Amino acid sequence: MFSSYTASLSRSLITADPELASPSARFEEGAKDVPFDPENMIKLNENLGKYEHNFSRHLKILLDALNYFAATETVVLLSLCARLQMAQTSNETAAQGFIAAAR
Repeated sequence: MFSSYTASLSRSLITADPELASPSARFEEGAKDVPFDPENMIKLNENLGKYEHNFSRHLKILLDALNYFAATETVVLLSLCARLQMAQTSNETAAQGFIAAAR
């Protein structure tokens, strides 16, 4: 799902901030000089935040299911569950630090 969203996000970022385009795309003949659009960047940031929130929620659901199967089926899955939960926690901490730094 994220891979299908990245193409649209890339196009939207380039239209919002033309400085992000590749040098060859920026200096083509007949290319328009599009100004920076902060409103579009805010909208993109909100959409990406919603996507990250939904991704985190679904990841939590999947981790809960994995934890249940580790408890009922096989203990081998417990180490995987613990590692994934540590990765999720560190990712959430890093995301919160990034958001705080951006404000």
